[in-house]
Amino acid sequence: MPIKKMPFFISSIIAIIILTCCNNKETIYDLTDFAIKDTATIVKFRISNNEKNSITISRDFKHHKWMIEDTKYEANTASVKLILETFHRVLVKQDVPKSALNTVINRMSVRHKKVEIFNGKEKPFKTWYIGSPTQDHLGTYMLLQNGENKSSKPYITYKPGVYGSLDVRFFIDWKDWRSHKVFHYPNTREIKNISVKFNEENISSYTIKRSTDNIFLLYNNKNELVNNYDTIQVKHYFTHFNNINYNKIMFANSIYTDSIFNSIPQIEFDLEDENEIVTHVDFWRIKSLQSETGWDKEYGYIRINKNKELLRAQYFNWDILFKSLSFFKRDIIK
Repeated sequence: MPIKKMPFFISSIIAIIILTCCNNKETIYDLTDFAIKDTATIVKFRISNNEKNSITISRDFKHHKWMIEDTKYEANTASVKLILETFHRVLVKQDVPKSALNTVINRMSVRHKKVEIFNGKEKPFKTWYIGSPTQDHLGTYMLLQNGENKSSKPYITYKPGVYGSLDVRFFIDWKDWRSHKVFHYPNTREIKNISVKFNEENISSYTIKRSTDNIFLLYNNKNELVNNYDTIQVKHYFTHFNNINYNKIMFANSIYTDSIFNSIPQIEFDLEDENEIVTHVDFWRIKSLQSETGWDKEYGYIRINKNKELLRAQYFNWDILFKSLSFFKRDIIK
């Protein structure tokens, strides 16, 4: 499971450190430089909480993406960008009022999120302890640690233009962190072949192959080359695989998933990229008693690469892929 459990004694030590450092008069560190000017130096960040859960998001420099560490899953790009922007733009709004300081410290010792930020070294170069929002929701209580030096007190921080607590950006559930991408090919030259199989009407099935000289060839369900087809539409079809996502993780390893996986999918997709990596997707319609057709008009189910996970897909995003062979063929004029 991607969520890691912190031993209870570590969680307890964190609480003790916060209380000790913030009340120890000999500690002279008064740290306010929460922001990170150059977020490109960040190689990973780890988020943990008092419930002994943690997750680490690390940068894959080779493939230019962020990954959920110790899993095969890519992290959601939008969520990573939001956190990097928070790292870069966070500011100190004001000191915690003296009248509220002890209360804030006590609350943070009981409940907080710890965000460790790494720049390539074994230990984090910055660590944020994030508490609750202020009463007016215009700031967030945070305490900073730079390397081994921990601040003597927390501060009220904020991000310009943001109303509410910053801590909600630092979530831990791996399902929320996981990227929803299924097909993501902004550059069509990265796609080698696409096959679409209509199981209920196999005559509509086809394969499109892109040759090394960037010529697109269309084959029917018998793997016979189609002689008369719209080359522009065939080439344009590749562009539809730019941003195809699943909508929600439904079930995994259940009786319900087994019953669906044992049924024949409505459509099957196979995409082979330039690295000869094949992504296979099964697509099922969802039965609905509320629909006149008997099928859900908004969602379908998908499975990727024959795994045991059932995902939900939205027709709004997917139906652009449901082109039959007849869509590409030209009528022969006699």
